[in-house]
Amino acid sequence: MNIRLILLSHLAFVISLNVWAQKPHFGEKKRSRRITKHITYLASDELGGRLSASDNDRKSAEYIAKQYERIGLEPAGENDSYYQFMSTPDLRLAKSNTSLVLDEYVLKLFKEFYPLSASSNKGAYEGEAVNVNYGIEDEGLKHHDYQDKKVSGKVVLIKMDIPGGVHPHNRYISWSGIEYRATYAKSKGAKAVVYYTDNEELQPSGTLAKTLDNAGIPIFFVKKDLSSLDVTTARFNLDILMITKIANNVLGFIDNQADQTVVVGAHHDHLGRGQKGGSLAEIPGDIHNGADDNASGVAGLFEIAQAIIKKPKKYKNNNYLFIAFSGEEQGLIGSKYFVKSPLMQKQNVNFMINMDMIGHLDSTKKTLIINGVGSSPEWNKAISEVSYPTRKIAKIKTTESGIGASDHTSFYLANIPAVHFFTGQHQHYHKPSDDPSIINYGGEAFVISYMLKILQKANEYGEFSFTETKKDEPSRMNFKVTLGIMPDYIFDGEGMRVDGVKPERPGSKAGMLKGDIIIGMGDLTIANIQDYMKALSSYNKNDQTMVTIRRNKEVKVLNVTF
Repeated sequence: MNIRLILLSHLAFVISLNVWAQKPHFGEKKRSRRITKHITYLASDELGGRLSASDNDRKSAEYIAKQYERIGLEPAGENDSYYQFMSTPDLRLAKSNTSLVLDEYVLKLFKEFYPLSASSNKGAYEGEAVNVNYGIEDEGLKHHDYQDKKVSGKVVLIKMDIPGGVHPHNRYISWSGIEYRATYAKSKGAKAVVYYTDNEELQPSGTLAKTLDNAGIPIFFVKKDLSSLDVTTARFNLDILMITKIANNVLGFIDNQADQTVVVGAHHDHLGRGQKGGSLAEIPGDIHNGADDNASGVAGLFEIAQAIIKKPKKYKNNNYLFIAFSGEEQGLIGSKYFVKSPLMQKQNVNFMINMDMIGHLDSTKKTLIINGVGSSPEWNKAISEVSYPTRKIAKIKTTESGIGASDHTSFYLANIPAVHFFTGQHQHYHKPSDDPSIINYGGEAFVISYMLKILQKANEYGEFSFTETKKDEPSRMNFKVTLGIMPDYIFDGEGMRVDGVKPERPGSKAGMLKGDIIIGMGDLTIANIQDYMKALSSYNKNDQTMVTIRRNKEVKVLNVTF
């Protein structure tokens, strides 16, 4: 063999090694093609954005049921079907017979008072009222607004503000939430809560959220300062009109005759044309196809189910219940309904994994986020023991809290270990541009392969133990202003990186650009997204401040008016 042939043979061998090294694992190439097919249909205009309880939501549910049947999943819904039927709110409005009288003063509905979103829908009362100032009872803060006050069976009046006002350094910031203080008053036996203030900047919205979930007691807001008045009696009638429609969770089961069941979930609804809120579209009315949010997660359900059925021995120590939830975009309605339903009671649930927006793995950052790992020590153990090629995923980023804006939260609150797999926020979130063209199909295929490895490892552990995680205080903050930017949730450097800027908002008007890293607001240093949210909560409409950013290697100061 001459030198040329030897070199050619060696080159061919090197090339073949390189091709072999890049060959997708776990059949990812075929998986990518199947994912493409599912997302292309679910996120097509034909399904009109899959608004919960709409005809298009029903079409989505029917498609999912057909895929379950094709894969070989047993029906696990109601009446031996794949479906779990539930009511979801279509309209919520205070009726004209809603009334409130404090002492002898009759307040005018919508002009002087109105019920709040966290309120129950019905209620009537006549009796005593007690003003508890800010409604804060905290031994650590040595603040006792309920001391020497008997509130059981009475209406409680609470100032809307907190001592010192809402700002990031206020030690009372965790008590700023409306529902939080109302729920505490309920735990003390209060029959209803009346918030009050004459400060327009603190007045909450009078639009009632379309939700079935509420604090369980009437909650009103009064546009007056009642702190100097000695209100001793209250009389009210609360009547909120609730119109509902039927939506479907879709359930399929793999019965391995195991003692425990793993729930694999993803929501299949989206925003339709934005008619029930949630849209970030600049021009309302367009179809929000929701390719990443969350056709990507539904495609993941099919792929994981198919893989487990194909190689059952790797997953034999658990049964598997696959659930496509509806109503997630309206407040986790489907998952909340399931965890309280008889279908849940039939299962001994070991843990839950949730897929919501797993289709936009950034090809440069290659970061996969796993939220909720603090809900069980087994999560971090599994993550540390499962390897992955860094050319596919450069980094696994985890968060501890079991509370988040997706369906795993419902399971965590039912004391079930639960995590959320997520490839990150992006500029198409809740916009009509979230189309199949933005999906990284190869990236999603690998994310699913990684999740299957996690499930295989979890199969070795037996029963997962549940641990309560640290609560995130930002969920109880009041945000009265916005910069109009999209934070980069997978950025883990110093500061808060901007992943998108909305036109004609304060950030855009100040000259902020995508890629800028916010490192300061006013006198405060911004080290992470939590610092940013705390700082933002301290500003009011028309406030001015300086926002310090790092753009490439240059530090700039932008003048922002909210």
